[in-house]
Amino acid sequence: MFRLRSALSGRSGWRYAQIIPVGLLLWALDDADRFRVGAASAGMRNAVVVDAISRKLGGWVAGPMNDWLANHPGAGAAAAWYYIVLQGAIVGVVGIALIWRRVPTFSFHRNALIACNLIGLIAFWLYPVAPPRMLPGQHDITATSVPVFSAMLEGKAAGLFASLPSLHVTWALWVAVALTVLVRHPLARALIWLYPVATVLDVLATANHYMLDVITAPGALVLAYALAWIPVLIQQRRMQAARRRIGDGRIC
Repeated sequence: MFRLRSALSGRSGWRYAQIIPVGLLLWALDDADRFRVGAASAGMRNAVVVDAISRKLGGWVAGPMNDWLANHPGAGAAAAWYYIVLQGAIVGVVGIALIWRRVPTFSFHRNALIACNLIGLIAFWLYPVAPPRMLPGQHDITATSVPVFSAMLEGKAAGLFASLPSLHVTWALWVAVALTVLVRHPLARALIWLYPVATVLDVLATANHYMLDVITAPGALVLAYALAWIPVLIQQRRMQAARRRIGDGRIC
């Protein structure tokens, strides 16, 4: 109990509080998209376009995977719970682990995760896309396996028309990148990347995302880290300027 109180007090407490902005962005994804005028009609129209493009990019493989899960309830339930709970939980655990281990680059990874959500918010607002499970011929694995969650999700605009890019895949890639800071063994580092692969298979098989959603996810992460690097560059230039001023003062 003493250790817990210590962790939640002083500077350590502030470090843990830094995860709050991520949660606020997740909340914003729902509330902002919910008030997006015409999101439903635009989302369904755009879904047809994205589906057609995805099929040309190999997205047709999702159909047999989706059918297989529909015919195997046990596997379908596991895939649904993976999509609903495990992914968000893993992101949270990795974030806390970075704080607990006092990783010097924590703020960099935190800012990248916030930027991922911000990029998603902008993309979903400008180009809402309904997920494959809302199209004819698709099995809604999540609704079948976890009807309570599905009923809650159907009332959320961010869940209904926030398909492109796949933030689930983007978050999984973020987890793999962030874990390379904590994991040192080469084999373990290689195995980490199986997690994003499993996530790709899950979102396609459960009909929650298209192939195009998956393909654009790495680009979203790269852009997020590029945005997160801007404060680092600014800080570096400030430090360099401060050193020059100190040096000039010593010369005088």
